[in-house]
Amino acid sequence: IAEVLAVDPLPEKDGAEDLPSGDLDVVFDRVSFAYSSDSSPALCDIDVRLAPGTVTALVGGSGSGKTTFARLIPRFWDPVSGAVRIGGKDLREASSESVLSKAAVVFQESMMLGVSIRDNIKLARPAASDDEMMEAAKASQIHERIMQLPQGYDTIVDNTRFSGGERQRIGIARTLLADTPIVVLNEATAAADPDSEWAIRQGLDHLLKGRTVLMIAHRLHTVRDADRIIVLRDGTIAESGTHQELLDRDGIYAELW
Repeated sequence: IAEVLAVDPLPEKDGAEDLPSGDLDVVFDRVSFAYSSDSSPALCDIDVRLAPGTVTALVGGSGSGKTTFARLIPRFWDPVSGAVRIGGKDLREASSESVLSKAAVVFQESMMLGVSIRDNIKLARPAASDDEMMEAAKASQIHERIMQLPQGYDTIVDNTRFSGGERQRIGIARTLLADTPIVVLNEATAAADPDSEWAIRQGLDHLLKGRTVLMIAHRLHTVRDADRIIVLRDGTIAESGTHQELLDRDGIYAELW
């Protein structure tokens, strides 16, 4: 706890502005990042644009920089050099509330609080109606499971009550309800069994439509239909293209595949 409290918060400038509304792109403009001044760079000179309405997949071995790349989008950290921009605005110039209202992250495991399922889903948008909340749960393939519980949506969350795949679907319902134009998926199906993975994929199909999406994956079959696949190695972009283009290139991606 002391270690967390000792970390300086990211600076937010006086008069920080909101990000624009509507469809938003994400641009990494010659971005480099290291976790400390004496550590090796996690990302080196990344130059890439994620376009609205497209799915960009990040693949690569452990330590290649995938998670660091993803966490710079909601401004969990600032780059050492270069800039991350959403809708043309440097995230250091935008308010943190605005950034987090535009970019949602679905982590490898969905975190849930010890309150009702209703409140867990509405964390994304507390003012949402129950009808909106249920529509998000139906789209993420978790509504029927919730309705099987004695108290339905009023059931207090117990970590032993839901499987990992079910918790993930509740997390996806939360993200659907947030309705952000940018979505970051960090190994969203990694811990799921085949049945749960199928259900999660159905929820993701609803979530991804028309948004700017970054998807991190180890299971390459989950990203073969992405509009673009970026292969990271040692914090740099080693390859980029569609699934078929990268297979034809017979390089790192083809070896991973």
